[in-house]
Amino acid sequence: MLVILKENIRTLGKLGDIVKVKPGYARNYLFPQKKAMKATKESIAKLEKQRSFLEEENIGKLNLAKKLAASLAGKFVVLVKQASEDGRIFGSVTAREVARSLSQECEINHRRISFGGIKIRNLGEYQVNIEFHSEVVVPITVHVVRSETDVHELRQVKLQSQKSQQQNGQATKQEGANNK
Repeated sequence: MLVILKENIRTLGKLGDIVKVKPGYARNYLFPQKKAMKATKESIAKLEKQRSFLEEENIGKLNLAKKLAASLAGKFVVLVKQASEDGRIFGSVTAREVARSLSQECEINHRRISFGGIKIRNLGEYQVNIEFHSEVVVPITVHVVRSETDVHELRQVKLQSQKSQQQNGQATKQEGANNK
């Protein structure tokens, strides 16, 4: 089925592109999300008339996505899960859990979170991506721990590392100023 994209989609193309997709994908995802419309002569002409409006709307969405991405830069998520002695958790971490824990920062739809094909089934540190826009993807670190005491220890370590990085950054700025 041929469709015209109404916005940039990272895996398909840019605004205004005519692409071939499977009918189910178009019917169940692209059309209900208003990301595409069926490619007919009338719809192509209609899109050409609306192109400037759609481009402005897309730029607005991109700017909003950049603001959200800036607010989440450097953030991490800590999830407490029950685990066996060898570190395997009972069940797995879901995108909904990650979105729920990030809800204090900003409202994130769980469908925007991508695990990159990995399944989080063990304790440890993982990278997940949040796609706010086709051009704005933010990596977030997810820490899966066994208990609340581990959460407090991890937060202490993170705060200390951030403080040391800030101090190192200030020291290099001062060295640069002294060298001038």
